[in-house]
Formats: sequence, C-alpha cells, structure tokens
Amino acid sequence: SNMGASASKRLEAWRRHGGGDFESVLSSGAYALVDARWIVKCARKGGVLKHRQALGKEAFISSASLVCPWGSLPVVVLSCPWLTKDHPDPDGTQLRRVAKALESLLTHSPYKRLAVFWDYLSLHQHPDPANGGMRT
Repeated sequence: SNMGASASKRLEAWRRHGGGDFESVLSSGAYALVDARWIVKCARKGGVLKHRQALGKEAFISSASLVCPWGSLPVVVLSCPWLTKDHPDPDGTQLRRVAKALESLLTHSPYKRLAVFWDYLSLHQHPDPANGGMRT
C-alpha cells in the first residue's frame, strides 16, 4: 500500500541520518525518553517527579514511536539542578515550569507529540538517595 511505502521511506531516511544508532542506545535501556504529554498531565495533576524506575510504561516513548507520520519525532533535552539533596524537585516547581514550556511547544508547533530526555526521568537513579545512596 502507499501508506506502507511512505512508512518505509521514513524509516529509511531515519536510519540514513543516524536514527538507527539512536534506536540501539534507546533499546539498550541506558536511557529512556518520556512523552511530553505525560509530563504535562503529571503537572496538571499537581504531581511531583518520580525517578525513572518508579514511572509506569505510559510515561515513556518507544523507539518505534520515534519514526512518525511527518518524519522523526523531535526530542527535547533538558537537565535541571537538584533543589534538595534528596530530590531534584520536591514540590513540583520545575515540573510545572517545564510542563508549561512543553505544552506551549505542543500547542504552537506542528508536532503533537514530543520525546523528552530529562535526566532524572530518563536515566536510572539510585532509588534511595535520602539514605545515603549515590545518585547519577
């Protein structure tokens, strides 16, 4: 079908531009990409960030989702300073600021979905820094 041919061309272009390398690192589990819509939803609920291991599958974007109808899914990369030694954002202040920016990108750009690399959410964290565990 024509739809299948265009999907095949997108995947070919993705891989020609290095996407295959990105896929292999993502599938290794070394890091994960978070769905910007999930971050916005979490902020709207008044949530506080949880470390990667505590997030459900619905928070993440699969490597298969990186190749989408318009080409490749954009990836937003960010890192924020930890506000306390035990948690990077204990009251959700940074989460709300980031969510506001992501919501603006989702609303005012042609992209209806964005992948986010946010160190605390995307990299494995020691689950118990409050009790002397090392964090990444």
